[in-house]
Amino acid sequence: MNNTAGGIEPTKLQNFVEVIAITPKEAQKLVDGYRSSFEARYGWPPETTKDRARIANKIVGRYAKLAAATGAATALPGVIPGVGTALATVGGGLADLAASLKLQIDMCMCLIEVYQSELGGEDKKHLAFVLALAGSAEQMAANGGKIAVEKTAQKLVLQYLKGPALTTIKQLFKKVAMNFTQKAMAKAIPLGVGVVFSGSTNYALTTIVGKITIAVLTKKV
Repeated sequence: MNNTAGGIEPTKLQNFVEVIAITPKEAQKLVDGYRSSFEARYGWPPETTKDRARIANKIVGRYAKLAAATGAATALPGVIPGVGTALATVGGGLADLAASLKLQIDMCMCLIEVYQSELGGEDKKHLAFVLALAGSAEQMAANGGKIAVEKTAQKLVLQYLKGPALTTIKQLFKKVAMNFTQKAMAKAIPLGVGVVFSGSTNYALTTIVGKITIAVLTKKV
């Protein structure tokens, strides 16, 4: 990803997440595996809207569980390939946040493969980053009822998608990091301990980001 666009320097968090996030090709392999399992189970290619929804829900469930499993910093190296060096590279809470964002971006990349497989590789990558980052940023900053918050976040994500992708991605990385720091301080949790807040929080946040992404990709907003 070109890091010079928009005259904004990428953060350490952005540089690290870009390295550990999966590629569109890797996402395609994962989704093809789900498609194959559905075909073996039901005897026909999963191509209907209902089939895509089933696959999408499986993907969101998988990544939400992985996010929950990162509830302790000591679990990161074994749970997420490539994160073993995170603690040494970016340190403490920032490594925890990077791991959480990596999972959400990977999830969004797979969901794009389910619903928008015709896009080119770079477009898939940019879209996945914006969807994951915008959804996470808005949820971290949100107050109010769950349903109302999700609807508001969906609309804001659509607004982000209208901007220049690379500049928007840089801005969102900074917003996510700022919101994370504020939340962590408010909870009196040292930034060097744990992942974001807890396994249950990671699970809920990843699930909501998945729901927002599906809603945007299927235009149910």
